[in-house]
Amino acid sequence: METLVQINVKPGVPGRNENQDLIEFSEQPLSITGFGYLAGTSPNAAVANEVNFNEPFNEQPEAGFSGRTPSHPGIISRSNGLELLRQGWLAADLHVHTFYSYDVAPTAEVDPLRLYQKAKACGLSFVSFTDHDTMEAYDRIGWTRDDVITGVEVKILDRQRIGHTIHVNVYRLNKKQFAIIQQITRRAQNIELLTEYLKSENLPFVFNHPFWHEPGEKFRAEAVVEIVDLFPVLEYNMGRIKKLNRLMLQLAESKNKGIVAGTDTHTGDIGRIFTLAPGNSPEEFFESVKRGKSLLVTEDLNFFRIRQEILKRLEMLADTRKWVMGKKGLRLEAGNDLVDGIVQILTEDAGGTQGLKKCLVKFMARLVSRTGLPALIYLSKQKRLAGHLELELGI
Repeated sequence: METLVQINVKPGVPGRNENQDLIEFSEQPLSITGFGYLAGTSPNAAVANEVNFNEPFNEQPEAGFSGRTPSHPGIISRSNGLELLRQGWLAADLHVHTFYSYDVAPTAEVDPLRLYQKAKACGLSFVSFTDHDTMEAYDRIGWTRDDVITGVEVKILDRQRIGHTIHVNVYRLNKKQFAIIQQITRRAQNIELLTEYLKSENLPFVFNHPFWHEPGEKFRAEAVVEIVDLFPVLEYNMGRIKKLNRLMLQLAESKNKGIVAGTDTHTGDIGRIFTLAPGNSPEEFFESVKRGKSLLVTEDLNFFRIRQEILKRLEMLADTRKWVMGKKGLRLEAGNDLVDGIVQILTEDAGGTQGLKKCLVKFMARLVSRTGLPALIYLSKQKRLAGHLELELGI
């Protein structure tokens, strides 16, 4: 029998933000396992079998501090998150890519319809797709489902205010609003104009993985700290190492910002981490997040995760027999020269000697990826960035 935690929410106490709640924990036995059933759903068996929520996660509560991961009260264990769902909290993975993103291979597991089924089997309250600068996923799945929150991940390069590219997730928008957002991000390229428009339209938006930039750009940490003031919410990203995510949490706390958790999955791994917040509707959910009332079930990037991610993405790219449609302009910019070079070859037309070259590269890609070398390179870059941020920002 699994031991789960009963969570009781009490009003804020002195020394805390008045909009936040104090969470008390007391253990009680619970015989129900799985995720979807805790949320009161009956998941499709074929989809549910893909989702193994009994896998080990990074749950290492401090002694006497049951259910919370060390150093931050906004992060709770997965089992506590499941109990909150039983008590009526809402849950969503707010950063998910489908095969409409330019850097996702068009296989069945990243079809919006498939991801929707998987998310509901997980027990997520809402489903949102945040593809790169496109909302085609909603043409496929529908724009008006009650449990679907429209979303998009837009990039903007404000050379004057920031100096490098940032990514912003926007939610609950329609086609007309998206068209205006594209005009701002592509033509005006003004971050203040963008955030002012989003606020005027009452659209929830999030500063994604704040300590990130496009490959080849110079990262400006001081600019990030300044523009955080323009955003109501920052993102805890599964594709970042623990130190970078904890630096984000410190920044959010210092600026009194809300926080969300997103997988940023490009391989169909929806719901592995998620955001919980009280409310009875998407509007109330996002308002709770904005007011600092969200709790996160999280996982950080480590060697095992990035190694598996690289292998999975390379397999999806290489095995075109599993593609459900053709795709032009497919590219992956991981910031890892080795991986990016492999991907470039794999996505070229395979004719004549090029076909033989592609076969050889497929073999070498699998061989090299299984050694873990690309994963080590990627982790090393993130660790160097985290060390640089600690020195430059003093956090």
